[in-house]
Amino acid sequence: MAASTHVFSSAEHAQLVPYLAALHASCITHDRMIGTFLPPLHHEKLLSWWKEKIAEVNAGTRVIVLLLSESQPGARAKGTDVMGVAMLGMPESETGPFRGYVEKVLVSTKYRGHGGARALLSTIEAEASKRGRTLLTLDVESETAAEGAFKKMGYVEVGKIPKYSLSPAGQVRPQTFFYKDLAL
Repeated sequence: MAASTHVFSSAEHAQLVPYLAALHASCITHDRMIGTFLPPLHHEKLLSWWKEKIAEVNAGTRVIVLLLSESQPGARAKGTDVMGVAMLGMPESETGPFRGYVEKVLVSTKYRGHGGARALLSTIEAEASKRGRTLLTLDVESETAAEGAFKKMGYVEVGKIPKYSLSPAGQVRPQTFFYKDLAL
């Protein structure tokens, strides 16, 4: 299925926020991904969290990139078009105005293995560069497919912290930290 990335804009994509919350929940419940919340999940809590992230987009401290199917080119995107999402956090910092944080690279199970994460990351990196953010960092649960994927996409492992996060299964899991210098 053809897909393309889009930088989130409230005017064009506000109707998709409940579907972003649902994708987030799906990755936690079906993949057992460590993703901020633990089951049992409440849609209103996830929806509220995503609305906070949208407020950060509107404030200019965050970029959200959507991966949308191209089922009807030119038509307003529908919830069923949401294939993935990724975020770039850009908190204000006088000592690190060049840093950005890659967060929540989520791809629907139906669309994995087709380059969705790579497309999202490519757009995140381009958007980071446009905004002068040349050093990106991220962290991911260790010993997962995501850890290997970030290595393949040129992110450099800094190290692992054992017993970092509580998983949806109730286990304390290690986390791997990465960076990528876009100026190289």
